[in-house]
Amino acid sequence: MPPFIPPPTPRTGYAATPAAPTPTAAQDFPGCDAVPLPTWEDVWAYDRRIEYWSRETGTAWVMRDAGPVHENAPNLLSELLTRLGQERGSRFLLAGAVYLMERDADGRPRQVLVGDQTVYLDRKVWRPRDPAIVLGVDPLPDVILEVDHTTDIRRNKLPVYEAWGFPEVWVDTPDEPSPHRPRNVRPGLTIYVLDEGRFRKVDEGRAFPTWTAAQIHASLNEPRLGPRTLADLTRVGRRLGESEGTTPDDDPQLGHHRRQARAEGIAQGRAEGVARERALLRRLAEQRFGPATAARTAEALARIDDPRRLTEVLDLITACDDAADLLSRLS
Repeated sequence: MPPFIPPPTPRTGYAATPAAPTPTAAQDFPGCDAVPLPTWEDVWAYDRRIEYWSRETGTAWVMRDAGPVHENAPNLLSELLTRLGQERGSRFLLAGAVYLMERDADGRPRQVLVGDQTVYLDRKVWRPRDPAIVLGVDPLPDVILEVDHTTDIRRNKLPVYEAWGFPEVWVDTPDEPSPHRPRNVRPGLTIYVLDEGRFRKVDEGRAFPTWTAAQIHASLNEPRLGPRTLADLTRVGRRLGESEGTTPDDDPQLGHHRRQARAEGIAQGRAEGVARERALLRRLAEQRFGPATAARTAEALARIDDPRRLTEVLDLITACDDAADLLSRLS
């Protein structure tokens, strides 16, 4: 764990954002255990996965079952966005399960959320300089992914995201079942977008146009990338690139492969064209001077790759009066 970074001292012009509703100790977080952690220093030193912390209650809610199934979706989303960024021609910033913090006017942490994956469309808009993304100081992520494998963020976390003004939250429940999953949580992905301060459910979010909730869920739960997912990534990436003026050629790796493939295609096409012209010239030599001269002509043609030289051979075949003259000039 990195060394503890204390909250900043009060600064001129720093204003606390409007406080989000604070879940009380009596409110449960499904799939989480309440752990007394009175101070931010206690939170920072704690080594288990915290879902939410409040200084007001001195309590952290800690995920009970943070296993491989829960961690699979954030990792897969990172892989998908790497490929999507190649199609767009520019990379995204994924900050992972970073602290999302609300501070008081004096700079003290008041509440902390932790999502499962944090996505910025433009990787240049934010650079980590604190142990958290601070509300009212740092730009908010374009998308937060939450995984409800054995939890239900709708109960207490989602209202805080809404009050803090997060623009888009994805909540995915994996297809893999769990005996500890809340009864009213079903497999699938739900997209919440903020409209006039309130979340509403949509089939397609704003951050990734044309990528629907059903398509995202399928891509996060399939055993390997299928043709449908690859087609979705290509379509969405190209759509984002159009708005930015970028293409796959702007990606260092994919652009290199595309340029190399084009060069190889041009070279192959040129070689095939030379081969066709050699065959044509041999047939023409055979028609004018017979098979023996055509075979000798083919030997000479095999040493010529320049299309301009082949044009000169065509002129010779049509201009020479006999085979001896043609072979003499070819040699």
